[in-house]
Amino acid sequence: MTPASAHHGGGSFDPNKCFVFQGTVRQLAWANPHSWIYVQVSKSGGTNELWGFEFGTVSGLARAGFRPSDFPTGTKVTVTAHVNRMPGRHTGSSSKLVLPDGRVIGGAEALGSVPGGAPGGARKPVPCPSY
Repeated sequence: MTPASAHHGGGSFDPNKCFVFQGTVRQLAWANPHSWIYVQVSKSGGTNELWGFEFGTVSGLARAGFRPSDFPTGTKVTVTAHVNRMPGRHTGSSSKLVLPDGRVIGGAEALGSVPGGAPGGARKPVPCPSY
């Protein structure tokens, strides 16, 4: 017998809308079921937007070698994420986060909810342009 696992879906995130965001950490919510990182993103034209990105569980991030002290306010990060299906909701489910020292948060234990909506649950990779 194998253990069963359950997880809420990532239905609010669009599997076909992936972007690469660059910005500065404003806040970290190191919590379960998913941690969130809030990043001030600079847009072309000089405007800024605050984006919230869901990523891994506390235990998954810790197993991958990360601690809350790795994300101090003001840290420059690059986040690849699937964005919310609702326009104007500045949230995303991260598939990759890169810290200034080159460390990468990625892999099954460190990621946010998988976006839903692909046939049969399978997702084809989509190009992720810069935001």
